[in-house]
Amino acid sequence: MMKKENALYYLSRTMTPNELKYSPIEKLCLALIFAIQKLKHYFQSHSIHLVSKANPLKYVMTKPVLSDRLARWYLQLQQFEITYVPQKAIKGQVLADFLADHPMPAEWELSDDLPDEDVLVIEITPPWKMYFDGASHKEGAGAGVVFVTSEGEVLPYSFTLTQNCSNNMTEYRALIFGLEMAVDTKQ
Repeated sequence: MMKKENALYYLSRTMTPNELKYSPIEKLCLALIFAIQKLKHYFQSHSIHLVSKANPLKYVMTKPVLSDRLARWYLQLQQFEITYVPQKAIKGQVLADFLADHPMPAEWELSDDLPDEDVLVIEITPPWKMYFDGASHKEGAGAGVVFVTSEGEVLPYSFTLTQNCSNNMTEYRALIFGLEMAVDTKQ
């Protein structure tokens, strides 16, 4: 039977401007020290498994020259039974637990055949190029789109916009027209 983990506490605090300058591993150590201070009664009565990508315990305990801050952290960490567990090991264990809890039924046949093998083969064609531009003036606005096919064929298109637009808006409209036309030609 699998144990369900339940959250006991949610801890939060704002870091000071000096703490924001810490390295990522020092920030992780700071979070661990904060948790120890707030949940000391749990740390004293249980062995703790620290699941993390980095090992702050190793960082603090193998530092050749400890600053005042690291020395204080080292003394606080030494009081408790904390075991580091790499986060990758936990992810792998979750997958193994899932596969163990959900075995494949015995009546299922294993087959090496791949259904729809022909779908796995696609033909890659060289891309087309699209150039677009737009312009507006007091008389109106227009947009132009030019496609260059993979064979080098040039397909120019131009549009007159009925509403007044800024130059940026006409360029956006030209891009939208070009994309819509590209989708239509692919279908």
